[in-house]
Amino acid sequence: MGALASALGAFVPRIAAARGRTTIGGRISLRVPWPVNLIDPHRLDDGFAALFGAALFDTLFARAQEGSITPSLAETDPEPEGMNLRVRLRSGIRTSKGLAFEARDAASAIARARSLGARAWLADIPTPKVDGPSLLFAFRDANRLVRALASPILAMVPANYSTASPDGTGPFAFTTRGDATVLVRNVRSASGPSFLDEVVIRAAPDLASSLRAFESGTDDIGWLGSGLHEPRAGSRPFDLGAVGWAVLYTGRDALSWDAPGVAQRLCNGIAPSRLSHLALGPNWTTETEQGWGGAPAAIFVREDAPWLVELARAIAATISRPSHEVTARPVNASELAQRRTSRNYALALDTVRTIAPGALGAMVSLATSDGAGRAGDLVTHAPKLGEVPPRATTRTLRCGIVGEIRVQGGRAQDVSLAASANVSGFDLGASSRHRL
Repeated sequence: MGALASALGAFVPRIAAARGRTTIGGRISLRVPWPVNLIDPHRLDDGFAALFGAALFDTLFARAQEGSITPSLAETDPEPEGMNLRVRLRSGIRTSKGLAFEARDAASAIARARSLGARAWLADIPTPKVDGPSLLFAFRDANRLVRALASPILAMVPANYSTASPDGTGPFAFTTRGDATVLVRNVRSASGPSFLDEVVIRAAPDLASSLRAFESGTDDIGWLGSGLHEPRAGSRPFDLGAVGWAVLYTGRDALSWDAPGVAQRLCNGIAPSRLSHLALGPNWTTETEQGWGGAPAAIFVREDAPWLVELARAIAATISRPSHEVTARPVNASELAQRRTSRNYALALDTVRTIAPGALGAMVSLATSDGAGRAGDLVTHAPKLGEVPPRATTRTLRCGIVGEIRVQGGRAQDVSLAASANVSGFDLGASSRHRL
């Protein structure tokens, strides 16, 4: 225990600045209506990564609470070198499984992210060259480079990363125990181990399970609320913001209804009160409710995400019209992915993670997810958007925001949850459990 305390002590001042005395140790448990057995931090549609990715993975640069971007796995800010920028990695970095993490791993992670959710976000960032302990970018804009590399979609993972056996350098390591995914303290963490010993996460089969378990005292966090029948005694609410959106897509089978802006008009026509039980964030301005006017159709949705399934059913019931009925059709994740790629559907519901803060980050995330060919142009020729709401960025896309995916609910009174500085959501590494 003394050795562990010494190891943690070396990191605590950096992680917990201005937090006062923080208790080390303890565990928390929760249930979420999402699949929790796999995680891919480079996919835009990975809900588990949106919620818990920051607990497992670091980035080369990271945002601080005040909004500045500082080196994380990188040793220093990018160093100008002729027409290039050199990003030098810290020495001695090891993953949770004890593997050395080197520049070649960082280059592999960037390439993997570029092939998946970061392809538009990295449109203006050249492929780096591995040069000893450094990455060499043929690029001169250091500010843009660190903004790009600070995105959670650029999570650093070792070469040959496996979604079924995740490995990273974050404050927790990924393990399984029976039906639960367990995040355990990573004593090798490059940014410092977590304060908590472990976080036990189970997949909730429905929306009531988490609230029931929290109300009875089985769990320490209630997802989207503080109890099924009444608030748990002594519990406190938390809302750590949105980590992404639930997004409705139109596809080829929608025929004339497969046009830019249609999906968002459908979503804007749904009264927030119809979906309020799903905690979709602030109410939106409702447009004229037009409903679905295409042929009878199904909303394809992945069957292992109960929150999305319930949302698909609520949307279907709201937008259906006589002779234009809409139903929800849960399918396995691989079928949904295939249909999304081929656009072989009339309607589909999926998740989109936030790539970066602000309107541009939202637009790039949504345009990439929609497969819009101009998604990369949004980065290379960034429009002056101001602080427009994300819903306003989809009018030229074949997708529409239904609502936010928020990290909110109820917590036991002795649980302290820290907010993420990078986008939104948890900073579980800096969260703790106090001794009452």
